[in-house]
Order: sequence, then structure tokens, then C-alpha cells
Amino acid sequence: MKFPMTDIPKEAPRSILFQFVIFPLGIVLVAVGIFFLFGKLATEEHTIPDYLNTVRSGSSHERWQAAYQLSKSLKRGEAARYPNLEQDVASIYIQSKTDDPRIRRYLSMVLGNLGDRRATPLLLDGLNDRDADNRIYVLMALGELRDPLSIPAIDKAASDSDKDVRKTAYFTLGEIGNAAAVPALASGLEDEVPEVRWNAAMSLSRFNDRRAVPILREMVDRSRLNEVRDMREDQKEDVMIMAMAPYVRLGQGDASNDLQRVAATDPSLRVRAEAKSALQQVR
Repeated sequence: MKFPMTDIPKEAPRSILFQFVIFPLGIVLVAVGIFFLFGKLATEEHTIPDYLNTVRSGSSHERWQAAYQLSKSLKRGEAARYPNLEQDVASIYIQSKTDDPRIRRYLSMVLGNLGDRRATPLLLDGLNDRDADNRIYVLMALGELRDPLSIPAIDKAASDSDKDVRKTAYFTLGEIGNAAAVPALASGLEDEVPEVRWNAAMSLSRFNDRRAVPILREMVDRSRLNEVRDMREDQKEDVMIMAMAPYVRLGQGDASNDLQRVAATDPSLRVRAEAKSALQQVR
């Protein structure tokens, strides 16, 4: 099966992470999935069974492209016509450990997008993959399933040596939304990597836990963000805007004072406007 070359992903998971994982809460709907970043939709000439067959028996290049297209088919609502799809995908996923890593990554997202928690044990096993990007995709899929039974394993992933895995783990714990994740999220506030702390704080703020306040304050402080290496100006703005609503909600008077200062003095018109909007929400 041949797939249009203009319709395959052109970004590596790590390049997507700064757009999707560091700043996900409040601006990115996880239900949209990561694949909205990847070009136009596939044509309708292939069906889900076509993609499954190609993932099973196609060439190496065709197989990972088919896995990718399969993930996009779910976004077009085609899965409802195939009641055994979770079982079919799970079977292929089990056999994919030695395949091209891209096959396993896209299949993990398919399992998450299907929303069937029977896939939780398979995905938890995927957290043991040696490939860090595989673990990242598994964590995003677990965020789709929102299964509280996955919290202990995700908590463990939050101690991963790879910072991108850690920040994805904290994001995923917030997506699951179960209070059992709170101790792990509180621990994440101490991470040495700024964006890992930020994700932990944003997720913890979902539980109205004021322990997130110092990190949220750090996120709205442009002088602190200027100290973060290789951070673009638009990313600094995104971080500041992301933190404003939870900070003003949980930080009380100090937060209002800080945001008033941002609204009056920040060099970015966009940031000033968002600070004013956040302040209006508490009046």
C-alpha cells in the first residue's frame, strides 16, 4: 500500500514536545491528539482494515506510515464501524517490540485514542521500552485513557532519567485527574529542570493545591524565564499566559499584585492583555 509522501509526519517527538507537553494545559485539547501538527488529512481511499493489514505485513517503510494513517482514521470517527479494533491493534502492538519504533509509537496513540481501558496493561508495559520517545508516546496515550490504575507506573516514570519523559509524566497525571496523583505532582515541584517543574505545577493546580503557587509565580516572572537557556520569546509568553489563571486563583493577593505589574509593564502586548483578562476573572 502506498501513502502520499505529503501526508506523513515531518516532526520528531522531541520537537513536538515543547509545543505540546510543556504548555498543554488550557490551550491544547488532548482529545485532538498530537497528530494535528502533521499536515493534511489522508485521502479516503484506504480503510482501517487496509491499514491494519499493511502494519502486519507491509514493508518497513509502509508499516509505520500505515500505523500513522490508522491513528488519523480514528480522528475521522471511523473506529465505530470496527468493534474489535482494540483487540486487533493490541495484538499488533504486542508483536511490535522489535519493529521500527515509529510503528510502536503510533500504535500506542491508536490504543489511547480508542479509549478502551483494556489497553492499559499493554501501555504500562510500553513504559519499560528502552526508547525514550516510545515511553513519551505511551504516556500521552495513557493520558487519553485516564485510567487511575496507571498512576503508580506513571509516578515511577516521573523519576525517569530523561527530562522529556518526566515532564510528559506530570502532564499525564494531570490529565488523569485523580487525587492519588497529588503526592507525585508535589514531588515534581522540586525537579531541577524548569519545564518539568512547570508541568508538575500546572497539573497540581488542577487540584487547587496551593503548593503549586511558588512555581506558578516563577512562571509569570519574565526575569526568571529569561534565565532559562534556549527559550524563545514566544515560549516565554506561552508559559506566562499558561500560569496566569491558576496563579491568580490560588495565589490570592500576592498573585493579583504580580499580575497587575505584568499587565502594566510587560513588553509583550499579548501578555499584558492576558494578565488583564486573568485579573478580571477574580473581580
